[in-house]
Amino acid sequence: MTKTNYILPMKTKKIFFVIYSGFELLDLSGPVSVFSTANTLQQKYVPYVIHTVSVEGGLVSSGAGILVDSVSLDSIVVDENATILVVGGDATALLTASLNMVLNTWLATNTKDVARYGSICSGTFILAAAGLLDHRLVTTHWAGCEQLQKMHPEVQVKPESLYVIDENIWTSAGVTTGLDMSLEMLRRDLGASLMNEVAKQLVVYAHRPGNQSQFSDLLKLQARVNSDFSELLAWVDTKLGQQIKVEEMAAFMCMSERTFYRNFTAAMGVTPSKYVEGAKLKLAKSLIENGQQISRVSTEVGYKSEAAFRTRFSRYFGLTPSMHKQLHMVK
Repeated sequence: MTKTNYILPMKTKKIFFVIYSGFELLDLSGPVSVFSTANTLQQKYVPYVIHTVSVEGGLVSSGAGILVDSVSLDSIVVDENATILVVGGDATALLTASLNMVLNTWLATNTKDVARYGSICSGTFILAAAGLLDHRLVTTHWAGCEQLQKMHPEVQVKPESLYVIDENIWTSAGVTTGLDMSLEMLRRDLGASLMNEVAKQLVVYAHRPGNQSQFSDLLKLQARVNSDFSELLAWVDTKLGQQIKVEEMAAFMCMSERTFYRNFTAAMGVTPSKYVEGAKLKLAKSLIENGQQISRVSTEVGYKSEAAFRTRFSRYFGLTPSMHKQLHMVK
């Protein structure tokens, strides 16, 4: 991995990830990768010092059975530049952790003056149990939003968001959205250039805004159609920068082109070519909202002509790409 010299040096920030028996491993590993990759790409200094902490310290078993080392809560010093993030877990693990008074007291004490604190996925339940989210806007995994609201009616849950920032409280939705939230932290700390390079190294979206829905169009469609077409939709989603022919889709499904066309159209309510075009344009819309140049977006979604892309975008969404970009910036 090539080191890159970035400007905007900042005071080194400590990042504390709070884990407990049964925690979700990806909630930890994804965000850790964001901050550690940022460290690797720096030449002049290390922007982040990453700590994994638990009540008693030592090896902690994740829900997957993999052990992760940690330091005890009483052995660390939290300063005003720190970030504290509680990772998620399954219902049993969350309940046990939420009832741990040592953890609750530590969180209540150490989140008072830190730069940021929050949670990844269902870790929101632990913060709420400690009374740290009252009257604040938060989110969590979509499957737990209703339960969180019932258990803590004083918390303002936003189930539609990938992540929510309410002053210095950061909360993310299901699992991989912890990556999105961590990238946004990185962008605010060190700028979009480094954020984009980290995303490139990790092969993830450069930046999905927090107000995007937890439910992508692809997920909604996969839930609606049968499992065979669900696999096809996922395959198409990986090839939106290419020219996707109907015969290629038919071959993927091991069907004749005529049979595939008939079955797909009946299941989806749209022809294969129209579906592909819609998927490309929806991706383009997201990329524009992320701040990418329109000329680059048209190439990334497989249009050879920028003029043709602009025309198709305008017909599909009812406004030009430039107008959509301006409106999104206003928001």
